Amino acid sequence: MGCTQSEISPQNETPKKGCTDVLWLIIYILFWILMIIVAAISFVYGNPLRVINGFDSFGNTCGVKNNQKLINFPLAGMSTLDKKYLFFMDVKELQRSLKICVKQCPNKKLESLADIQQFYRDTGSNLCRYDLNLNITTSTKDLHNFIGPCPTLPVYESFPLLNRCFPKAAHELATKVFTDFYDLLNSWDTIEQMLSDLYSSWKEMIICVIVAFIFSLIMVSILHLLATLVSWIFMILVSIVSIAGTALLWYTYHELRTKQKSFDSHTYLSESLKNESAFLWYSIIATIITVILLLLVFVMRSRVSFLAALFKETAHCLGSIPALFLQPIITFFFLVLFLAFWSIVVVCLATANYPGIPYKTNFFLNGTTAPEQIDKAAIEAQNINKSATLRTFTLEPIEFDPLWVKSMWWICLICLIWGSEFILGCQQMTIAGAVSHWYFRGPNAHPSPVLYSIGKLVKYHLGSVAKGSFLITLFKIPRLILTYLHAKLSARADKGSDCAKCGLKCGICCFYCLEKFIRYLNHNAYTIITIERCHFCKAAARAFSTIVSNALQVATINSVGDFILFLGKCIVTAVTGIIGLLLLKRNTELHFYAVPTLAICIYSFFIAHCILSLYEMVVDSLFLCVCEDRNMNGEDGRWKNSRLAELGGHKIDKREDEQDGAELQDLQDK
Repeated sequence: MGCTQSEISPQNETPKKGCTDVLWLIIYILFWILMIIVAAISFVYGNPLRVINGFDSFGNTCGVKNNQKLINFPLAGMSTLDKKYLFFMDVKELQRSLKICVKQCPNKKLESLADIQQFYRDTGSNLCRYDLNLNITTSTKDLHNFIGPCPTLPVYESFPLLNRCFPKAAHELATKVFTDFYDLLNSWDTIEQMLSDLYSSWKEMIICVIVAFIFSLIMVSILHLLATLVSWIFMILVSIVSIAGTALLWYTYHELRTKQKSFDSHTYLSESLKNESAFLWYSIIATIITVILLLLVFVMRSRVSFLAALFKETAHCLGSIPALFLQPIITFFFLVLFLAFWSIVVVCLATANYPGIPYKTNFFLNGTTAPEQIDKAAIEAQNINKSATLRTFTLEPIEFDPLWVKSMWWICLICLIWGSEFILGCQQMTIAGAVSHWYFRGPNAHPSPVLYSIGKLVKYHLGSVAKGSFLITLFKIPRLILTYLHAKLSARADKGSDCAKCGLKCGICCFYCLEKFIRYLNHNAYTIITIERCHFCKAAARAFSTIVSNALQVATINSVGDFILFLGKCIVTAVTGIIGLLLLKRNTELHFYAVPTLAICIYSFFIAHCILSLYEMVVDSLFLCVCEDRNMNGEDGRWKNSRLAELGGHKIDKREDEQDGAELQDLQDK
């Protein structure tokens, strides 16, 4: 790692040199080594298809070509590529029944072995155990049993639900059977159900991510080409799309509420009730947000006249550094890679558990001993390892502890926040470096400020970005924990003491304010680092002093200017959310599509924030460059020619401004 010097320095000081916050870069690298170990463990032991497709009693995931032999059974580790559906040998004994993967669920009632054999000849779907040849099988006393080798009779007509063969309504079946099946299907952990639907809706989510990216670029184009009208355009658009999005949410809730509650694959699961409840809350929240936005637009409509000069100054900088428009694309690319990696790790980690249970406890509640009438020939044929335990893997000579896996969720949470904040911090540092280099350009200025800034970031300032992003993580994680505790406390029948609830709310509010303050201070500190080449703490103190000294100008820029950019983010989120909801409603594989809808809105707002924050960062960086120029060069600096100086009452010299533009043009031509 080399050294560098500051962009500018007073005449009575020597240029400052040094590499910034190297220790924090080392800490960040060590953390990622730990995360890679967690990812490797989740990839080895996790399999999302276990949740989606289901798995049989031998650990084979249905619909998979290559199953690993996780247990010492002859029938384990076999290909089930053509067997996509999970079939229960006895629907009256779901908790104890043998489970196998079949090609097709029974499409009619089968009352004898001959019917099962005919069904096999017609469809190729074997409803008996894998090692049983139906062509030569003869009926015996113990052939039809809840543990096989063939299903109990009669076998009822069924249909695939969540890739499980579910029996259709039949008068012969007791109500308890349906209740047991309902409890079984809804016994999954809620998080696993949500992850299952997220996994099933990946195509729609990718489409919506692309849509959010395109609409974000459209917002940037409007900001650049229509600077004088951008405020009115954004206010009109946000009013239209917010009303349209709210109306669609209420319509979706009305559809779910008035849908006929018949016994079919879409309404039987409790997800139908969860969908209805979720979209009711979505509609209420969207209505409140829409009303607030409309009121803000009404109040601010007469206070946006000065924004034309603000956005023109930003457009002037971006026009001189067009490569800055590529920076959000680069950030978007790295964020997509990071979030895709993190999502895969989380889904694999959520399913990183032992899929099968040893034979004698696989089919019975609480490990009940097998009854005497069990098919002893089946046990001998499968060469059962009776000494196996619940915690033994034959795949690897290690003991697998689920509690240890659950502790990895904390590492994943820290990785999500720290990793995403680090990527955003790199974007902020690159933009700040490019803007400061352009502002303080000289005769020997680099022809590409963006490439110059990226080079300096990679070579000198990654440690500072790691430290700044860690500070945000340090305040965000406690806030998320307190928010979770507050939600759990509010959901309990015993709400707890009012003092505890008040303390939680105060803690959440304090951490939220600290997080916002650190986030804003970080960006300004990055700008000072690119100018002065100092360490993060010193740069943050310098940036804070500058902000306090120019509080009125900062408030003007950050209140009205950031409000208009926030409207742009809301437009992207609303449009993407509308398109995503319409796509998800057409996906018949989803049962709880409220979660993918929320995920799409969050991702779209995140993408819009990354791209539209380009203008926020350029404005803030230019303002700090003006302040530093004024502090270090006095009346001889360039700051008097900036349109941002108008916010402080200084008038721009038009002739100097035209000269500056000609100089820029010459620099670009070179």
